[in-house]
Amino acid sequence: MAHVAKKYAESLFEVSRENGVQENVHADLQEINTAVADSKAFQLFAEDPKVSEDTRISFVKKTFGGAEQPLLNLLQILAERKQLNLLPEIARNFEFYYNEYNEQQYMKVESVYALSSDELDAIGQSFINRTGYKKLILDNVINPELIGGIRATIGTTVYDGSIKNDLLQLEKSFHQQ
Repeated sequence: MAHVAKKYAESLFEVSRENGVQENVHADLQEINTAVADSKAFQLFAEDPKVSEDTRISFVKKTFGGAEQPLLNLLQILAERKQLNLLPEIARNFEFYYNEYNEQQYMKVESVYALSSDELDAIGQSFINRTGYKKLILDNVINPELIGGIRATIGTTVYDGSIKNDLLQLEKSFHQQ
């Protein structure tokens, strides 16, 4: 099903981009995903084989009727095919295509204390210069185990400049000698 969700997301992104509404679709999809991702009621409804196709489509039209047309079309297709449960994975994949197109990425910055906006801006700019992204969306996470310094994660790449990491590297070098 992961492959199916990825194809839906890719198609939704392309259609929304061609229609010049990718920003609105992105915002709508985030809002919808936030509302349904952890909803047990939605999951039960989405997976219930007793719910008719007409009921699902009616639900989509009433609940998400204000969404941009490409997204509404996709939601109706998902309702027809009893695949509404794919929505969270479609949203994640759409986010990937959206970020790639806009040359941006999320970056988690772990530190011992909350960093100021100036510190985060400086770190962000440093990593923009290093990675080539146009924009990094920063999330500062407090992690006292680092002892000092920072650990930054962009996608699957970790940049560890923490004192804890330095101590671990020092310990490894002692064991090798």
